[in-house]
Amino acid sequence: MKRLFLEFFIGVVTFFFLCIVSYVYYTEVYTPDYELEVEVRHVHGAMRLLDEIAEVQGQKRADEMFADYASNNLLSVTPISWDSPTLSPEIVNEIKNHGAVSFDDEYSYYVVYGNLKQIYLLAPDLSFPIWEKLDFESDLLWAFVCTSFAIYCILMMAFLARRFRALERVTLAFADGDFSVRASEKAGMRLGRLNSSFNQMADKISGLITSHKQLTNAVAHELRTPVFRVQCQLEMMEDSGMSEEQNRYVAGITDDMAELEQLIEELLYFAKLERSAIPLNLSTQPVSDWLSKLVSDCQRDTDKHIELECDTRLVACLDEYQLKRAVSNIIRNAFRYAEQRIDVRVSCDEQRLTILIDDDGIGIPEQERARILEPFYRVGTARDRASGGHGLGLAIVSQIVARHQGQLEIGESDTGGARFTLILPTEPSDELLTAETTAQ
Repeated sequence: MKRLFLEFFIGVVTFFFLCIVSYVYYTEVYTPDYELEVEVRHVHGAMRLLDEIAEVQGQKRADEMFADYASNNLLSVTPISWDSPTLSPEIVNEIKNHGAVSFDDEYSYYVVYGNLKQIYLLAPDLSFPIWEKLDFESDLLWAFVCTSFAIYCILMMAFLARRFRALERVTLAFADGDFSVRASEKAGMRLGRLNSSFNQMADKISGLITSHKQLTNAVAHELRTPVFRVQCQLEMMEDSGMSEEQNRYVAGITDDMAELEQLIEELLYFAKLERSAIPLNLSTQPVSDWLSKLVSDCQRDTDKHIELECDTRLVACLDEYQLKRAVSNIIRNAFRYAEQRIDVRVSCDEQRLTILIDDDGIGIPEQERARILEPFYRVGTARDRASGGHGLGLAIVSQIVARHQGQLEIGESDTGGARFTLILPTEPSDELLTAETTAQ
């Protein structure tokens, strides 16, 4: 907002000064200075009076009246000879023809009267404080103008900042996944058509996402029936007495159907997590109890060593089932990339439980770390059976951690492989408890 204020203020002041410069240029170049012309006429009239006084009462009396005129107008008098180098021929001709010519500065004139032997320069007498006050008033005017613009800009920015912040909060909430939020369209909160345009965009995006979720959910549900029928038919074929080659084909189909069934199950579970259809079953318990059992179960499915470091005294309030699934997904994901070992280390302070899962594989490129949490995203283009997985495991982990109001960080392990760090609160916040109570 500070930058926006400065840009707005500088823009307004610059535009104002450009207008002033344009006005001054136009009046000085294309139109005569009528105000200066009036002032010169006043001085010229006074000099003509002095000419008449000199003619009737003498030059001495005219000099006295000239001195009074200068004193009463707070002007200083400087005698200048006709052949002074400071006078150009043009100025000399003007003085001869008109008797009074304006000087470069305001309130300054070249004048002659009476016997015309001497030219006089009338200029402001700076010993009088009034001239300083006039200059001060001129400077004060510009100060007031700039201050007024600054106050106007501050008021306008304060007026707009309230509306921008409200729209920003709605935008951030929408970006965080709350697709029900909408910008206020009240008269005191609108930013032109921006609020209504945002709401139109939000309605379309929300509708597309809802439609996509419904389609995915419906497809996953509908696929279960034909998958079940195919599995039943495969079992019947195995009991019908087939050749060895046919048995190999059937075994391959059975494996493919099992993988498809697992994909459907993960897809349905992810869809439930996205719409918060699975409430958190929070309970306070030792972390090592369920984690050690989970690591043992995972160890049976791989020949790579899984090392667990967890203090048996660590206690946290969490959903054991969902968190077991999240940790299991990360460990089983490491099966495919680790060379020899996977390390699981758990630490805890007063407010946070931290679970680090490291492997000694090839690691994850830094530019890919944010995107691998997206559903169905895979590093690289390989999607064959050798690469394993369906691209939903880490997306489920991200959803579970977010449901616990925790953080999931992806980095590099000490051995150069991947490191997944789950940071979870040891005690649920009031906001989380309220949300889960409402969901239940």
